[in-house]
Amino acid sequence: MRVWFCLPLLVLTGCAPEPQPRQYVVPKATPTPVVSPKATMNASPALVAQTSGFGSPTYPSTPANWKAKDLGAMRKGSWTVGPMGAEADLAVTVFPGDVGGRLANINRWRGQLGLPHATAEVYAEKKSAKVGRLQGERIDLRSSDGATATCAILIEHQEATWFFKLTGPTTTVDSAIPELMNFLSATELP
Repeated sequence: MRVWFCLPLLVLTGCAPEPQPRQYVVPKATPTPVVSPKATMNASPALVAQTSGFGSPTYPSTPANWKAKDLGAMRKGSWTVGPMGAEADLAVTVFPGDVGGRLANINRWRGQLGLPHATAEVYAEKKSAKVGRLQGERIDLRSSDGATATCAILIEHQEATWFFKLTGPTTTVDSAIPELMNFLSATELP
């Protein structure tokens, strides 16, 4: 009689399937580099007001293949450089102070080219560049595939940092650097 009593308990507890572990496959996200020389900067009204007080540089005549663009809220100069279909963007901006410092700016530009951050040692050797009579620094960067480049010139002047940044197809940027350097040597900051 005891067997009959235990048999229903055995059937109820012993027949349940064992729980199976569940596996999920989550694909690894592949970061897509953002390379857009036409990207706009979303600036706060306070920053726009601060930068508007710096005035605009005095520029020489631009080379024939440069086309002036709308300045927008933050730019003190803006041109499309190079042949149609392979244009680079030249942006002139100014910010109070050092905007996070030299390495922070270099790493921001590296990020725009899809490159990882670098250490200060990588950029210990400096290239010089002149804007008018002022001495500055030139940074040249290339995307990992070599297709896109940035040539940036930084000038510290009157408690602000001026940036002259040319970004676009590497062949366009490389061929425009001599014109850019001549243009900047005849440019005067306010």
